[in-house]
Amino acid sequence: EKEALSEEAARLRLLRKEQEAQEEARHAKLNQLELERQEHADNRMRTGQLVEYCERQLARLQATDVYQDVFQISHNGLFGTINALRLGRLPGVSVEWAEINAALGQVVLLIDTLARVHKFHFSTHILQPMGSFSKVSRLDEPRTLYELHSSGSAV
Repeated sequence: EKEALSEEAARLRLLRKEQEAQEEARHAKLNQLELERQEHADNRMRTGQLVEYCERQLARLQATDVYQDVFQISHNGLFGTINALRLGRLPGVSVEWAEINAALGQVVLLIDTLARVHKFHFSTHILQPMGSFSKVSRLDEPRTLYELHSSGSAV
C-alpha cells in the first residue's frame, strides 16, 4: 500500500509539474498576446497622430497662396511694385532701368504662369518671360518683338 501511495504521489507530482508547465505556457502566450495588443494600440495611436499632423499640414498648405509668396504685389509710395521692384519712373524720382526691367520681367512671368495654370491662350501675342529681358511677340508675325526692357539711352 505504501508503494501504491508513493506511485500515486509521484504520478500526482508529475501531473502537477505538467499542469504548471501548461499554466506557464498559457501565461507566456497571454503575455505575448498582451504585448501584441499594446503594440497595436501604440501603432493605432501613432497612426492617429500622424493623420492629425498630415491634416494640419494639408490645411496649412491649402491656405498657402503660392502666387502671393512668389509674386508679392504692393506699392511703394506712388510706385506699383512686384517683389519690391518698382514699376516705372516719375519726374524727380530716379529709378534705375535695371530695377524697372526686372519688375517688368516679373510681371510677364506672373501673367505667363497664370495663363498656363488656367489654360488660357492669348489670341494675338506670345509672352516670352526672360527675366530682365522679357519680350512679347505677335502670333501672326513671330519676328515682330516687343522688348520689355530698356537701357534708358533712347528715352
